[in-house]
Amino acid sequence: MLAAALLLTACTSGKKAGAPATSAAGQATGTASAPLKVQVEAAAQGPEWGFDAKVAAKRATPDMERFLSRYLTVAFLDPGQQRTGWRELLALFDVPVQQAARRDLDALSLGTAAAQVKAVQPGPAKAAVTFLYQGSRPVGATVKLAFDGAADVEQGSGPVRLRSVLQLLWTAKGWRIASYQSQTGASA
Repeated sequence: MLAAALLLTACTSGKKAGAPATSAAGQATGTASAPLKVQVEAAAQGPEWGFDAKVAAKRATPDMERFLSRYLTVAFLDPGQQRTGWRELLALFDVPVQQAARRDLDALSLGTAAAQVKAVQPGPAKAAVTFLYQGSRPVGATVKLAFDGAADVEQGSGPVRLRSVLQLLWTAKGWRIASYQSQTGASA
């Protein structure tokens, strides 16, 4: 079996902030050769009478696509993240959740095996998003995120998978992850 598959096969599970998670995957240290594309299916809910869910979802989708692309890039495709302590990745989490996210890096990214991964070739990335509106703007979102790719290591390549449910809040700094359930690895 390829080293990458061995490194990336074990499942990990991160839960809501403060919940324990086990670990077993690694982060990319090379560059991707294909561009990352995130396909987003969006819906919206709002309490207002006359709320147009289709228009609201369409309006909020571009910011969400940028956020999810950023998340996947720093978690899986950016070679310098492990060396910098995953600062850019952790900045995507709401401050009260950052400590739990640091502990759960293996469930949220390629994590501990990053030094052995030369590059990750991105494959399909899909997100089902439900935006929660208050007034005329989104204040929260639930995201079901799936990402597949291939990690290249010295001995060959193996699958990379992420399956997450993220609860996001809109803050003064944009979207931030407030809660998560996440798995990485070939069997995620």
